[in-house]
Amino acid sequence: MSKKFNLREFQTDLSRQIQAAATRDNSASRLGFRAGSINWMVPLADTEEVIPVPHLVAIPGSRRWFRGVANIRGNLYAVSDLSDFIGQGVTPEHADCRLVIPHHDFGINAALLVRGTLGLKNIGQYSILPGSAPYAWAARKYADDAGGEWQELDFSLLLNDNAFMQVEAQLNS
Repeated sequence: MSKKFNLREFQTDLSRQIQAAATRDNSASRLGFRAGSINWMVPLADTEEVIPVPHLVAIPGSRRWFRGVANIRGNLYAVSDLSDFIGQGVTPEHADCRLVIPHHDFGINAALLVRGTLGLKNIGQYSILPGSAPYAWAARKYADDAGGEWQELDFSLLLNDNAFMQVEAQLNS
């Protein structure tokens, strides 16, 4: 029972942080989350919201990483498992899973299924790592003070990536 209370408290605190960040300069603010074994972050301004995973309706004939559609406040969203998309396996279903929803300005009702959120991050306190990011839609790599690596996701590039947008299963001849 106390676990539910702590989860609710975390969600309330994260919601308050996101609302507070929206009222100040948040160009350095990033939302941290985990997909597969990778720590990710996305600019807070590019994120509409983060929600618990609602009921998903599977779509026959789609790729495994395309988990289906979800009705979120009367709008249908295409839900993709980021971990599975990048080849790190299916995200196991558990209470910490979340949907990260890109800002509505992108014009696509998409949502990323992630293993869990890691709170707000300030990239001003991170070091940029040399080398290119492993994905065309990853903006850059960072290191935190503890030496942990972070990938910055660029929603604009991801939502325009042909591989990401091709959700139909490929049939073998």
